[in-house]
Amino acid sequence: MLQPIGSLLSGSIRKSGIEAQVQASQVIEDFHQELIRLFGQKILKNVQAKSLEHKVLSVAVLSSVVVNEIRLYQPQIIENINNKYKKTLVEKLRFLI
Repeated sequence: MLQPIGSLLSGSIRKSGIEAQVQASQVIEDFHQELIRLFGQKILKNVQAKSLEHKVLSVAVLSSVVVNEIRLYQPQIIENINNKYKKTLVEKLRFLI
């Protein structure tokens, strides 16, 4: 019987033990998409999400001004990411300047 490739990939990812790493990569990409939605593509020249560990998303930022701008939208960004996955994957952003 044929199975959708998505379900086969999900099973393989779970079996291989890399589910957390794959999910962290997806969250990082979602964070970047949220920034683009809020600030435009140019923001990515100054911001790079690095890792997700223990529900803390670490974000490298080149300017404290940019950090302050992102902090204004931090609750909304976190909520949008968590709503996408229907669970709490991100509780906090940690800025690396």
